[in-house]
Amino acid sequence: MQPGSHGAAGFSLIEVLVANIVLAVSVLVYVQCIGTQSKLNRATEEKALAVVTLGRFVERLRADTNWATLYARLRPLSMESTDDAKLSDLAIDPALKTWPVTNYYSDVSVPPSLGRVTFLVQVPATDSMGVVALRESAPAPRYGLPRDLNGDGAIDSGPRNDDYTALPAVIRLRWERAGQQVREVLLATWLRGER
Repeated sequence: MQPGSHGAAGFSLIEVLVANIVLAVSVLVYVQCIGTQSKLNRATEEKALAVVTLGRFVERLRADTNWATLYARLRPLSMESTDDAKLSDLAIDPALKTWPVTNYYSDVSVPPSLGRVTFLVQVPATDSMGVVALRESAPAPRYGLPRDLNGDGAIDSGPRNDDYTALPAVIRLRWERAGQQVREVLLATWLRGER
């Protein structure tokens, strides 16, 4: 440097300190991003496994060899959300009681990596003059009703507990681990069978 010039060569101690602080903050942000991405990946993998498990359970429902009594077996385990009197909501409702898979089928397994896994198969039931039954005329958008359930070409208000060929259902799979939030996936579908 020439005598009389006012510029300084190199970095001052303050500039080095500021650069180190910026570098340290950048490294901390990077580490936090990696941790967050790892949690998101784990959550995505869990949800994918839950969806596959739900799919296997639905296929087991569809393969049920005792189609004639399926509604009668599912109805006692079914319940509706207290906040959904119009049967139109497909939201997750942690207040609904779910059951171990063995309450439905003993030959369906669930992955232990999901923790405690439970199911709820919801089927519609409406009360008409004190008689609770499966009815084609039920105003229940969640189930795709009203709709012809027995294939006779008409939609009426009579009970269809014993002569349905199509059965609407909402199937919920819930999984939880100690210290973690309860998670749920659900599927609204139609089960079809022959009489």
